[in-house]
Formats: sequence, structure tokens, C-alpha cells
Amino acid sequence: MLSDLDRLMRERELDALIVPMHEALHPSFRWLTRGAKVTRGYAVKLAGRDPVLISYPMERDEAAATGLATRLIHDFGYDAIFKSAPNGIAAYADFFDVVLRELGATSSVAIVGNLPFPLYLGIAEGLEVKGWRVWRGSDDLVQLARKRKEPWEIAAIRSVGERTEQVVDQVREVLRSSAINGEHLIHDGRPLTLGDLKRLVSREISRLGMLEDHDTILSQGRDAGIPHSRGDAAAIVRPSVPIVLDIFPADRETGYFFDLTRTFCVGPIPDDLRRLHADVLEAFELARREMRAGTLASSYQTLVCDFFEQRGYATTRSNPATLEGYVHSLGHGVGLDVHEKPFFGLAATNRDEIEIGDIVTIEPGLYFPDRDLGVRIEDTLVVGESGRVETLCRSSRGLVP
Repeated sequence: MLSDLDRLMRERELDALIVPMHEALHPSFRWLTRGAKVTRGYAVKLAGRDPVLISYPMERDEAAATGLATRLIHDFGYDAIFKSAPNGIAAYADFFDVVLRELGATSSVAIVGNLPFPLYLGIAEGLEVKGWRVWRGSDDLVQLARKRKEPWEIAAIRSVGERTEQVVDQVREVLRSSAINGEHLIHDGRPLTLGDLKRLVSREISRLGMLEDHDTILSQGRDAGIPHSRGDAAAIVRPSVPIVLDIFPADRETGYFFDLTRTFCVGPIPDDLRRLHADVLEAFELARREMRAGTLASSYQTLVCDFFEQRGYATTRSNPATLEGYVHSLGHGVGLDVHEKPFFGLAATNRDEIEIGDIVTIEPGLYFPDRDLGVRIEDTLVVGESGRVETLCRSSRGLVP
């Protein structure tokens, strides 16, 4: 929330925050500028004030469309600065010095976002020479402020979730309507491949106004036992093995993500797969039932590790190098990044709390690649005003498609 950003700036005694964008739109700039459709620009926020968007003349109308206060680079002597400076780093330091002083900053600034590191390291040094205190903390303050979502952001993510479920429905329908022929599935008179399903997913994501930011995870058997294996597109879909579909599209306009995982099995379900799935589902329900605002996110990783270890499974707590059992953390925040705060890992430095307005995933899993087994169940959930989590998913978590 923007109010959280003001608090974070006050705590660090910062006058101003600069979030540059050079060609590649990134979440911090998108969030602070309300999705400005510009290829270059600088969002500058002073403590207690709304952001100002500094744009290049060619994109002045797109900048103004955000509703933010806008200025042009030439308002700050851009041309003269860049013609007289000995190099680009010195020019940017001079330019930002003028911007900060004209907008009313006095002594301290943070520069955050997805930055060209050598350039902005030099700019920071140049600003310090001019008397500015440049914040060098490890956190991106905008990422911290984005953690808790405004109601309109929750609505945007809910919308992506509704369309994501429609894509999953299409995959379910293909699997349900396929016939088993020996060791493979037949659909529309020919063997069904994972590539067929992947193309269906990609087509439906696009049709529904979303983007496939990374290749959707659609794997089976041994590959399902390796959490982020994308699967072999050429492989024919097999009966009686787990099929993991992990789908995480973003809305084309707003940039907000959703994250959903289901594990399916077509045909007779082996007993060991059924047991594995039942244990994962129980872990999911345990975490969902217990999670509430005002608690450490890592406490739920501890809870699920306790549960799985009591069932005899290895976890990353009992064996950090394990490649079998429970091999990852319980979840993460979701927003303009598919993985953002809060994080659930057990690192001593992780002090992330569950707060009202957070959007999080709960995604326990168990993996045994050498046995052709892998199960993961994942919902995206919102922490409501009651402090409890509410799922944004509607679909069955069962093995039958």
C-alpha cells in the first residue's frame, strides 16, 4: 500500500525515492506509476506526497494518462546537463540532483527498482559527492510496500484467478474425454501429448487476456517429482501417473499474477499416489486452517515440516539437501511478481509476517522422482479483514480431473 511506503520512508529518514525505468517495465515502476505505458521515465516520490512521473516528451500523453502529476525531463535542464557532463553517470547524478532539489527534497534519497547496476552505483556515488545521503539498505522499499494489497489490487488478482480456473477447466475436459489405450491416452483419435496440453494452455491464456510470463509447468511421472520441471512436450500422456499442472499467468493490462497448481491422474490411481496426495491435501488444509494475520510466515513452514516429518517424509528442515519428500517452502506472496513477499522460508533473517491485505499461496508438495511420483496442491489466497485466509480458487483439489 502507498501508505506503507510513506511509513517505510519515515522509518529510514528518507526525503525522496527515485524509481527509474529504462526500456523494460518492472513491477516497482508499474506499481508506483499506476501502470504507465512509457519506455523510459522516472517516478519520484517525496515522503508524504503522491509520486511525480518525469517523462520524455514523446511519451507525455501516456504519462499524463496515469493521472499522476507529470513533468518533462527538459523542465530540469536535461539537455544542458547531458551536453556538458563528462560522461553519462555524471550527467545522471547532476540531473537527479536538480530533480530532487526542485521537487523539495533536502538531504536523503533511495534509488530502487530493476536498475542497471554499474550505472546506478556510479549515480549514487555522484549524488553523495553532491551532499546527498543515499540509502544503501538491502530491501527494495517499493517491494516492501507492495506486500499488502489495496482492494482494487485484490479484485484484479481475483479476476486473473477466475480466468486461470477457466484454463484449468479446459485441461480437465481434455483429460476426462481421453480414452486409455494401453500405456497412453487417446484424444480426438490420436495419442495425446503434453505438448498438446501445453499449446491448449498457452492458447487459452492468450484468449482470456493474459500472458504466459514463463513456460507453464505441465509434467508427469518422474518429471512431476521435480517441482519446477516443465515436462517433456513430446511425451505421450500416460494413465495412472501423476500429472502436475502449475499455472501462473499475468493479466495483460494490469500485470497482476495468479498461481494455481493441481495434480491429476487419469485411470486407475495407484495406492502410493493416493496416499501421497492425501498427505499433501491434509498438509494444505492444516496450513489454511491455522494461518492468520499477526504471525510469522515461517511458522507455517515449521508447521508443515512437523506434519510431514511425523509421517516419515524428509523435509528441507530435516535434510536441507534432500531431493525427495518435501523439498521446498510452503508458499509466497503474489502480486506484480509471481513470487514476492511474504516468503515462508526458515532462514533466520526471514521476519516476514502474515498481514491483512496479503495475497499468498499455500503449496505443499511431496516428490519422489525415482518412483515416478510427485504431488503439489496450490491455491492463491487473500488474508481478509478477519485476519484469516480466504481462497481465491474454486476448483477441486482431487486427483480425478
